[in-house]
Amino acid sequence: MKGSVPNNIPAVSIGMPIYNGAETLERVLESLARQSFTDFELIISDNNSTDDTAAICLGYAKTDSRVRYFRQRVNIGSSLNFKFVLDQALSPYFMWAAADDIRSTDWLQVNYEILRANPRYVASTSPNGFDGCSLDYADLVRFSLEGDVCNRLHRFFDHCWLSHGIFYSLIRTDVLRGCDVIGRSFIAADWAIDLYLARQGEIYRTSEGLAVFGIHGVSNGSDAYKAFRNSKIELLFPFVAMTWYALGLTRGLPLLCRAKMIVILTRFNVSVAYGQIRSVLSLVYRAVFKPVGGAPRNAAGGK
Repeated sequence: MKGSVPNNIPAVSIGMPIYNGAETLERVLESLARQSFTDFELIISDNNSTDDTAAICLGYAKTDSRVRYFRQRVNIGSSLNFKFVLDQALSPYFMWAAADDIRSTDWLQVNYEILRANPRYVASTSPNGFDGCSLDYADLVRFSLEGDVCNRLHRFFDHCWLSHGIFYSLIRTDVLRGCDVIGRSFIAADWAIDLYLARQGEIYRTSEGLAVFGIHGVSNGSDAYKAFRNSKIELLFPFVAMTWYALGLTRGLPLLCRAKMIVILTRFNVSVAYGQIRSVLSLVYRAVFKPVGGAPRNAAGGK
């Protein structure tokens, strides 16, 4: 099903790729409907959900002309669904919105004003927290990616595990569409998009507004790596595709900048590989020495 196209192009396009999000969807849609900034379109791509997602979306589309609802005939995968909503966007500014993320009523307004007034910023976001965690200002994620391009790329890895606010920022649509990673499925593809944006320009973080991100998505699951794994080498080095992409972004930059990126990525991958090995060894240990009759076995099977 395809929603109608507005007669006048809105200032902001919000893309919501969704699959079986009925449990949290209504409060997220209310969060967007209550935004003080109202000149936006909401593009929802339902990835052939099997719950009540379709009914909820159609209900909102009937009462709010800003909502454009699409339902995929088959599940096209999350990466292509993210690309689909971007491809449908009409506006000069774009943001992705997950079906379990809540934004303060001023979120769109403050970030839109930043981008309108500052051409050097390719994206703008607000402080963010996570569902179920402290929302005291001191505990919020507040880093930005400003300064020269080398500083932006290097600094990202100081905060990569908490970079949700960058990915779900308000972004200049024409800049984002230049990223050839969008639609590809690999571990940390969202980080690759963040790094691409940082290569194109500065990313601002306001002191106003608040986003609270859900913690039950695929990327936060216990088997997140497996869901996006494409090759056997990713069993040990799950971030190999993101690593090669990040290195490619340093082409044309000073040699010292590229060398520092190699060091950062090498340390990062070694650290993750060490964690992977420890995890596997832990599983083996528990399988071999699991308690039997209330006491652990030794290697010979005795008590």
